[in-house]
Amino acid sequence: MAPISFDIFGYIHEARQAHGLRAQDYTRYRRFCATHLRTVRKAAGLSQGTATGFHKRPVDGEVANSGEHVEIQLLLAERAWAYAMDLREQHSRTEEPRQLQHVVRRLRAGSKAAQQLARIAPGFCDVRTGLAAAAYWLQLQSQLRFEQQEWEAALDSAALARVIVGQLAQGSSQQYALSHAMLEALDPVVRLAAYRTRMPGAQQAQPATIATQWYETSMQGGGDRVSTTIPEYRAIVAALDSLSEAGDAVFANELGWRGGKVTFASPQLAALASSAQTQLAAALDSNNSGMNAAVAGFRKVEKAAQRCYAESAAAALKTQSAASDALTSAYLAVRLYSVCALNAMAVGKRAGEAQRIARACGVEASAAADAAVGRLVGQWGIAAAGRPQAAELTKLVVCYDQIRARLATLRAIVGEAHSRLSTAASREVRAPQLGDEVAAAEAYYACVRGYYSAMLHAAHARHRDALALLDATAGESARRARELVAELATRGQSRAEALAPADRLWAQWLGVSADDVARIAAAAEAAMPVVRGLCAGAGGAAGAWIGDPSRPPAMVANPLAAAKTKAGGASAPARVPWLVDFDAELQPVPAKPLFYDLAAAAIDFDMDAIEARAGKPGSSKLGSIIGSLWGAR
Repeated sequence: MAPISFDIFGYIHEARQAHGLRAQDYTRYRRFCATHLRTVRKAAGLSQGTATGFHKRPVDGEVANSGEHVEIQLLLAERAWAYAMDLREQHSRTEEPRQLQHVVRRLRAGSKAAQQLARIAPGFCDVRTGLAAAAYWLQLQSQLRFEQQEWEAALDSAALARVIVGQLAQGSSQQYALSHAMLEALDPVVRLAAYRTRMPGAQQAQPATIATQWYETSMQGGGDRVSTTIPEYRAIVAALDSLSEAGDAVFANELGWRGGKVTFASPQLAALASSAQTQLAAALDSNNSGMNAAVAGFRKVEKAAQRCYAESAAAALKTQSAASDALTSAYLAVRLYSVCALNAMAVGKRAGEAQRIARACGVEASAAADAAVGRLVGQWGIAAAGRPQAAELTKLVVCYDQIRARLATLRAIVGEAHSRLSTAASREVRAPQLGDEVAAAEAYYACVRGYYSAMLHAAHARHRDALALLDATAGESARRARELVAELATRGQSRAEALAPADRLWAQWLGVSADDVARIAAAAEAAMPVVRGLCAGAGGAAGAWIGDPSRPPAMVANPLAAAKTKAGGASAPARVPWLVDFDAELQPVPAKPLFYDLAAAAIDFDMDAIEARAGKPGSSKLGSIIGSLWGAR
């Protein structure tokens, strides 16, 4: 017969939460255990009450072979434990000494039933179920020893239980949450027992550190001593060793990102993340030749992280454990990592395409700042030689529009993730600085887009519009980009950046420096005199601006641009010339019935004529006045 699997932690948690312990009603839970125990015994054919009397039928190794036998022992232990907790609450009100003695007797009965389960479970259950039964017994055993003030024995049981539960935490998010909920229940016993045994450094150390140190120093080398307090100690250690040899040990799945480490529990997610990083590293080393495979790998990571996040959030909602909340934040950080990598690859693809177009057209913004005047005239005097490059410049501007849209979406995703990340996870990945880096990159690419958009206007002989765009790029847009980059520089780096593939990709396409902003601003400023020369014959305010650059033309307020900026749309200058580089899209608003009602209320209808046409007798003038006073019309 194949070994069976039984989720002991999940069964206990569901039973406690559904039958009274959510409201700390131990009496109701004890009654449920007693009633359900009779039902399970009857289903398993182990009823003890018959028509002729009571016949005890214990569950031993000879008859135990199914999940019902595990359930019987669990209900026996839980019934005794619930009775003990109920008596303890009564003692807190009455302070009756005999009630404490009764608490010890009930805990001893519960520990005996759990110990019987730990003995018989390895015979017909798998290794994980057997270890879960041992951990459950050791938890009750530690509470019993604690009540008896046997501190060393209590610390032995609690420390070994923590070791077992730590091994069993590997697996699903629910298993992780339930395991750590049990660990938190063991922490008070570990702390006080270590203090009573005068363990060095116990007052300052965490319970996990105390339990690990006690297990390694006092239990592994003292098997004979521990076997007197924990009779199944050697069998439990052998089961732990077999679980470790099977590769199901405690998790160490870590993701290095932005100089920090994100630790999570899913080995499948860790394998997907490692594969995606390998593919991205190979693509970066081979000049982006295998980037499509890296994109597919990171999409798998995003889907897996989203699934793990949903499962972990559901488990954390059930257990209310700090470790579960931390695991949920870890999965959210892994999803944010995959989203940032995907968006960085998309930005890199569009930026690389834009750079190829600019090189093909000979209009690189980086070369314009230091080029000769003749070179600039060749770039900006496109209209004089015809418009064959206007289509390419349109593609160039569209590329940067797509980059800005991608970065705006990424900034919103980063802000939402930062609001849900825990403080520790946010500190590890530096989530606030991540959002600022996206904003700085968005401002920089807005400058580049403004520069090439001005060049596109010049290609269509709209030199005044091109001049206004260059002025906005070199002025307001560049100033905002410089402020964001300077703010990032003042924060500094708390730790050295890891040279992970995702970090290299991010630094290549979204890492903006002050030199980058100065280069594009200088290109715009260098192009402005050339464009002034192209439109020197213009009159009016524009001609005055061309003759005297210190006197810009009158700018008109654009309420649509200001409204779009306030509503969270793409950034636009607060004061721009009309019909220049405005990308707002007006959406039609459908008329609602309410609008029709409001319109009808504002119209003075001839009610007498309407009623006459409807065949109703008209009313007198006096009746009309009285009716209008009482709301008849």
